[in-house]
Amino acid sequence: MKFNQTSLDKDIGDILPLLDSFSTLHQIWLKFVSCNGDYIVTPKKKSQSEYCHFIRSCPEGLKRCRASVTKCMYFEPDKHYILPCHAGLFILAIPLHSNSNCIGALATGEIRISGTFNQSNLKEKVQDLNLDTKKLLRLYEKIPVIKREKIMILGESIHTISNCLIKLGIKSETARMVDQTILADINEENPLLPRNISVEWSHQIVQQASRYIYINFKKSLSLEEVANYVHLSPTYFSYLFSQVRKQTFSNFLMETRLEKAKELLEKYPTISISEISRIIGYDDSNYFSRVFKKKIGVSPSSYRHVNSQLTPP
Repeated sequence: MKFNQTSLDKDIGDILPLLDSFSTLHQIWLKFVSCNGDYIVTPKKKSQSEYCHFIRSCPEGLKRCRASVTKCMYFEPDKHYILPCHAGLFILAIPLHSNSNCIGALATGEIRISGTFNQSNLKEKVQDLNLDTKKLLRLYEKIPVIKREKIMILGESIHTISNCLIKLGIKSETARMVDQTILADINEENPLLPRNISVEWSHQIVQQASRYIYINFKKSLSLEEVANYVHLSPTYFSYLFSQVRKQTFSNFLMETRLEKAKELLEKYPTISISEISRIIGYDDSNYFSRVFKKKIGVSPSSYRHVNSQLTPP
């Protein structure tokens, strides 16, 4: 995902509704911040809390706010973290990376978690900022208290939003790349692959989808389900998958199942063909046998006869 100024200006209309909807619905200020803690995109339909705004009115408070949010930049990407801030609140954040470089984070402010700081703790934290303590405490008490369980749910929601941002970055870049026919040359083994950040993210998304298929191929698995898992539309996911994998989703799923079938045929000579068919996700064993013979060149029973690991008497 590439958040340079050009792509950001172009996609700002798509990013803002996500931040606005989340911030308004959950009454939490969600923004996109740079690696040094600067605000890049902020919601327009909800304002930052008066408490945070007051803290940041002090130069030292602003400096500490930035330092608090930048802590998450050193964590693993694509995961959500809960971090204590310097002023008695908590930050829910997801760092966003390109290659090994952090490009920023989605982060919230104004989160009070039940059973954490009290007023005496808070006074200790902010007393050296030389701000009106009574006003600070009054503004702090106006921030709603949220249970930790809900925070974890909000973290999953922000994770979904981060994938939407990834999708936006991919869409804007791949549209340009298609015009230049670069996508036609995508190959994970190709040393000449251009080190384009959207290509890196597209590979990560397809790899994430591939892992999901490897884990769930035994059940009835649809393209729509996998697309939903990686938070892309079925149409766009199908296109992206075929460009990166050089094969369709259905063909990849079939090959995954057949590879597992070959393994079972080799290692377990006593398991029936119909049972192997069921294990790998095919309810119709006749259909499985036809597909197997068409793709492998021999029937499942013939393949077993030649490749079985069981030494004949």
